[in-house]
Amino acid sequence: MAITVDCNIQFEQLLKSNKRFRVHQGGTRSGKTYAVCQYLAYLLRSSEEPLTISIIRKTLPALKGSVQRDFIMILEQLGMYYQGVHNKAENTFQYRNHLVEFLSVDQPQKIRGRKRAIAYMNEANELDLEDFRQINMRTTDFLILDFNPSDPVHWIYDEIIPREDCDTWITTYKDNKFLSPELIKEIERMKERDPDYWRVYGEGLQAIFTKRQIYNNWNFIPESEMPDFDNPVIGLDFGYSNDPSAGVLVQKKNDKLYVKEILYKTGMTNTQLADFFKSQGYAQTLIYGDAAEPKSIEELKQMGLWCKPAKKGQGSILAGISLIKEFDIYVSDQSKNLYKEYNNYYWEELKDGTIINKAKDAFNHLQDALRYAVYSEYSNRIDFFVV
Repeated sequence: MAITVDCNIQFEQLLKSNKRFRVHQGGTRSGKTYAVCQYLAYLLRSSEEPLTISIIRKTLPALKGSVQRDFIMILEQLGMYYQGVHNKAENTFQYRNHLVEFLSVDQPQKIRGRKRAIAYMNEANELDLEDFRQINMRTTDFLILDFNPSDPVHWIYDEIIPREDCDTWITTYKDNKFLSPELIKEIERMKERDPDYWRVYGEGLQAIFTKRQIYNNWNFIPESEMPDFDNPVIGLDFGYSNDPSAGVLVQKKNDKLYVKEILYKTGMTNTQLADFFKSQGYAQTLIYGDAAEPKSIEELKQMGLWCKPAKKGQGSILAGISLIKEFDIYVSDQSKNLYKEYNNYYWEELKDGTIINKAKDAFNHLQDALRYAVYSEYSNRIDFFVV
């Protein structure tokens, strides 16, 4: 029985390609991941020869929370899921004489030990060159890679795209026929806020950072013009001897973030931190602390504070910076240390002068605290940076 399914342009591009490497480079919400999953489902239905397909991402949590979820949803919509066998323990899906396996690079015994016909490397820029080489050596037919081009320098540009046996397509949110006008409007707000991010996430082009300063459009306003912080959260970066304990108060109002530095001091024990927050009236304010300090977070909780570990994980620094850039930022002019960090918070620079999207580990105590608060509390607002 034939099934009619509406697809974005990436599906047709894959259908017409006969190259070993098929690369989908694109901006946010271009629909490339979903289209690739539709194409793989099409192969399961139409191929008579047995296929083994590996769907691969860097980590298992990222795999299960993104591309695997999309693929299973597509199978359900097509009525294929219930005709197959989903082995959740082995993380595989058997359909007729075909096998789909969901793999992460943090499972090296599976990546390096199996042969497959087709490999789909989702968010391939998260993988390193050795990951790719191991996957490539064990793939007989072809490889599909998709990625946001947020890295100015990457092996994909050097090792894959220039090859004669590679097709590369660049798509953007304009190629996604399923986006709502509201979401398109939100994406296009990036154009004026940050031209470098717009180049990557709006236009789908390889990142070129024109300025080393990570943020350059914050508004520092008189304390008297700050609104009431009636529903704030706190970001807390722990320190002690060399590094200060750093805290910021954050309030979101529509598409604006209001920020105030409330703590920047060395030599503070957890008991002193708890006393400080209580004395300032923040005992009932949600505090997002550095997740790398679970003992400190637990101690603050035992001393009566509402403290949680900040959302953290691979890519969370860049994701947090990206999310902060989505807001108009208003900072109290009394935030002297935050002002200093703002002016000195830079991207790393290579020896040849290329600026890369890796934040320098300097002038970042309050910046980290701000990111903890914003990314943990507001990252579900609209997740632009999911493909």
